[in-house]
Amino acid sequence: MYDSEVLKIFARQPVSQEMVAFLVSTTNSIIQVKSSAPKSSKTLDNGSLVVTPKSEFVSLTTFINNLIRYSNVQTPTLMASLIYLNKLRNLLPANAVGMETTRHRIFLAALILSAKTLNDSSPLNKHWTKYTDGLLSLQEVNMAERELIGLLKWNINVKQEDLVIVLQPFLTSIKQSLCRKREQESLQKSDYYRLSNAYSNNSKYKLKSASPSPSSLSLSSSNSNTSITSSTSNYSLKTTSSMSSYSLAAAAAEATIEEASYAEDPKSFRYRTPLSSISSASLNRHLSSPTTQKLRTTSQVQGQVLDMHTNARILV
Repeated sequence: MYDSEVLKIFARQPVSQEMVAFLVSTTNSIIQVKSSAPKSSKTLDNGSLVVTPKSEFVSLTTFINNLIRYSNVQTPTLMASLIYLNKLRNLLPANAVGMETTRHRIFLAALILSAKTLNDSSPLNKHWTKYTDGLLSLQEVNMAERELIGLLKWNINVKQEDLVIVLQPFLTSIKQSLCRKREQESLQKSDYYRLSNAYSNNSKYKLKSASPSPSSLSLSSSNSNTSITSSTSNYSLKTTSSMSSYSLAAAAAEATIEEASYAEDPKSFRYRTPLSSISSASLNRHLSSPTTQKLRTTSQVQGQVLDMHTNARILV
């Protein structure tokens, strides 16, 4: 289950004390050591040599912490060191016994080999000797590196499958945390989708209830169109009737004036002028003349007879 992703996450983490403890336990499982206290020599004034036990001894945990702090190695280098330590444990016999500093030498040789394999620039062996705080000499450091390479037979490749097996205790916790994180993300996504769907449904319901129905819109539009059409038709009829009545009245007045003018002076009829150019005084004079009054009465009688004939046709 996504082992490469988990390994990348673990490689980006800083070196922890859990990692140091795991390195110490792995190194201790490789070989047994004799429990002998270190000794130191001291020369007395009379020239005799006295050997006394050394009170200070560097534990493997302190030794590894000092190396990490001095060299500033990162987690990937320690991961490769674990691969070499596990390979060496499978190669050495179970009854192998070493001295007190053998485990220190083994771990230092594995750390030097992994640093030189993974990094383009790594400390030299003389620098690693200084990092041991005088516990090992340069010859002992060189010998430890050569012996480890000889036991591994130059098989110093680091495979992903080996890392997954060796680092299983650390990868399991990372996988569990990733699973919990993905479950939380899926729950948050489901909650978000549920809330968004509920909000969209409420919005659609509000819009549906607020918007008028198409039938009412069509009825109102048809009513408005009908009212506009009827008002327009009424206005046009009124305008047409008023214009027609005005034109008929003007034509009748002009005809009356012409007839009156012709009756008064037949010779001057051919020099008649249009109605628009006749003055109001002459118009009143012609309309008030006896001949015009007689012709107006005759026209009214003819109009009444014409209306009677029209009504009779409509009834028929």
